[in-house]
Amino acid sequence: MTQFKNLFNPFQIGNLEMKNRIVMPPMATHFADLDGSINVRHIAYYVERARGGVGYITSEHTSVLKQGRAFPNMALIDADQQIPSFKKLVEAIHQESGKIVIQINHAGRQTSSSVTGSPIVAPSAIPCPVRKEMPHALSLEEIQRIVEAFGEAARRVKETGADGVEIHMAHGYLINQFLSPFSNKREDEYGGDADRRMRMAIEVLRTVRNQVGPDFTVLCRLSADEYVEGGLKLEDTKEIAKALERNGADGLHISACVAASGYLNHPPYYAEEGVFVHLAQGIKSTVSIPIIAVGRIRTPELANRILKENKADLISMGRALIADPHFPMKASQGRMDEILPCISCNRCIQSIRKGALQCAVNPEAGREGIFKLKKTDHPKKVWIMGGGPAGMKAAEIASRRGHKVTLYEKNGKLGGRFLLAAIPPKKQVLMEFADYLVRQIERLPVKMILGKPFDPSLLEKDAPDVIIIATGAKPFFPPIEGIEGSPALSVEGALSGSASHGRKTIVVGGGGIGSEVADYLSEDGKEVTLIEMREGIALDLVGHLQHFLNKRLREKGVQILVNTKATRFEKEGLWVEDAQGIRRLEGFDSMVISLGSVSNNELAESVKGKVQEVYVVGDASKPREVMEAVFEAEEIALKI
Repeated sequence: MTQFKNLFNPFQIGNLEMKNRIVMPPMATHFADLDGSINVRHIAYYVERARGGVGYITSEHTSVLKQGRAFPNMALIDADQQIPSFKKLVEAIHQESGKIVIQINHAGRQTSSSVTGSPIVAPSAIPCPVRKEMPHALSLEEIQRIVEAFGEAARRVKETGADGVEIHMAHGYLINQFLSPFSNKREDEYGGDADRRMRMAIEVLRTVRNQVGPDFTVLCRLSADEYVEGGLKLEDTKEIAKALERNGADGLHISACVAASGYLNHPPYYAEEGVFVHLAQGIKSTVSIPIIAVGRIRTPELANRILKENKADLISMGRALIADPHFPMKASQGRMDEILPCISCNRCIQSIRKGALQCAVNPEAGREGIFKLKKTDHPKKVWIMGGGPAGMKAAEIASRRGHKVTLYEKNGKLGGRFLLAAIPPKKQVLMEFADYLVRQIERLPVKMILGKPFDPSLLEKDAPDVIIIATGAKPFFPPIEGIEGSPALSVEGALSGSASHGRKTIVVGGGGIGSEVADYLSEDGKEVTLIEMREGIALDLVGHLQHFLNKRLREKGVQILVNTKATRFEKEGLWVEDAQGIRRLEGFDSMVISLGSVSNNELAESVKGKVQEVYVVGDASKPREVMEAVFEAEEIALKI
């Protein structure tokens, strides 16, 4: 019997029966074909989560009209010809004894005409603060056409054989725009007071219910707090929840935020775990239908506690199921140390904005049909140089395939520079991934040689068939006058605690890493100055992290100098150039240089020609982040 009894109790919403209380929420993948249809990549991705034992899956938001597309590769269910592709998905989920709900949506003003191919629309002619394009204010006739489109979309959902439909009324999309005084300034029957702002949502719900009948499960997703001035707050949403219950909703999926508060919409590691649970609890206190909680709930312990304390009836675990689709099964069987942890880094969010879904810790996410582990028919002797995430992932996959693996790491501990990445405030969660990788290779017949550098002369005695170079990167000091002779520390030196920083420190380089170093050094009231030549700090990070880092540094009094270029280093000062000209910054006890990294791949040159197959992966190939490192490592380990 599992220790998480509440989490693994069966449950029912309407006629949707679940084996446990874990819900996969709707999360965009950008996998859809340009005509909006579901494809084999979608099916492989969702089927893997069904196999992992989730209570039910909610497919990503699917537009009811082309006019309502939020992005080019968004799924569409705007016509009957879309039913067959969705039906294939539903049947594949059911073959795995899974359940699936399809979410339907209209983006409203949170899109662009370049995506929709037509003018964007909204309750009022007010641009989204993020998208900024002026929308067309919907006429009464246009509103009715959209209401009918939701009903038709729900009918199609039912015809696919899905187990339910979820109406997206959250996150600043069209129905949310009507509900909220932040975006709805109408003075007709669809705006002006709370009841009239609810009208479209209620009409959509009633139309959907009429189309699917009384026995088909219908859920609604709400942003219980929009986290914007003049927007919906919990007390407002309680009234909306009551109205939805009265009008036939079987359950409510309680989220938060709109585009303008998107920094918190996918809470990163700077936000507390369970950050929106109080909203679900507040709504649960006002209605009798089931409530689903969401908001950085990434462990079975927290999920079970929320249910035990009766704060919600079900738990949405989104990014946790991207990271480990088998999370539910592992938790139910007590295999806690086998769960691949989500580290709340939001590279998944960044990836879909640049292309299609990827995960920093799970290279197989979105590639389930490609990254298939098969035992090799020709075991090879594989030596891996470097015990960071890339080296450990390569060792794990190669060993699981049946190769004879030896892992060399010059330090006495595995983890590489990733261990340093986990040092700045709020980033300790990254250690969970490093520890997970260590546990994986400790279970396998991987020979580990730690604490001494690799000796190339070993190749003369007993050369392997394959060498994988995963030696990471090293600090880059650009050719700025005086930099070589300055007492400045590298990022590694600053974070390792190997040197004293004193009370006043200047950090040169305000990218993501430099900003995190400033955050670390400014603890305990220390005075830190951060300089960056671009117009802002942490611009290489996803927006959620940028927001919180800027906020943290401001609150701690870090002096941030942007559009400022370091021109000359001195032993006791730094010359910089900004809009006011060239000046000298002085009075600092220490200085840290965070101006990038270069690949540490010298070992690759020394083994070329001595080994049949040599591969360079991760930062040793090109300095980037952990997502690229583990992806390349798995790709190569599956290839050899």
